[in-house]
Amino acid sequence: MSISRIDEVLEMVNLKEESKKIVSKLSRGMLQRVTLARAFLHKPELLFLDEPTSALDPVNSRHIYRGLQELKDNGTTIFLTTHDMNEAELLCDRVAFLHNGSIQLIGPPKELRKSYADNTLTVELTDGTTEVISKGEDGAEKLYRFMSGNKVVSVKTNEPTLGDIFVEITGRKLS
Repeated sequence: MSISRIDEVLEMVNLKEESKKIVSKLSRGMLQRVTLARAFLHKPELLFLDEPTSALDPVNSRHIYRGLQELKDNGTTIFLTTHDMNEAELLCDRVAFLHNGSIQLIGPPKELRKSYADNTLTVELTDGTTEVISKGEDGAEKLYRFMSGNKVVSVKTNEPTLGDIFVEITGRKLS
């Protein structure tokens, strides 16, 4: 194993500055990152991860996300178990919702969100109000009037989050 690969992996998990520390003296979050570094080190073809960022702050989670993306870009297949739907959306090409030991729904996050969308847009207006409009011709005319009057602050599609879909599919709340 080359020193450069070790340094590369330590950078992936944001531990390069701690490389001289004794492992037994590291915090819980640092130990989790050491475990991930060990998993990344040999550029595995297949990697199973269970809640890889559960004890990490947002900065270190982003390092892990970049490392996982790099592995994925280089051909590693990653199976990720997570309760963090934002993490699933960010990292996964496909997600599967498990409930009572069986897969209830599977597909690419973007496609799942589209399939559960309600075909409306929410328009935030300069007066602080919001309007929910359809994506059809009537909604287009309304949106045109708002935009012509320079009244639009933002326009958002009303696609559900993966968390919303999970709750709908399983009837459970996210923990």
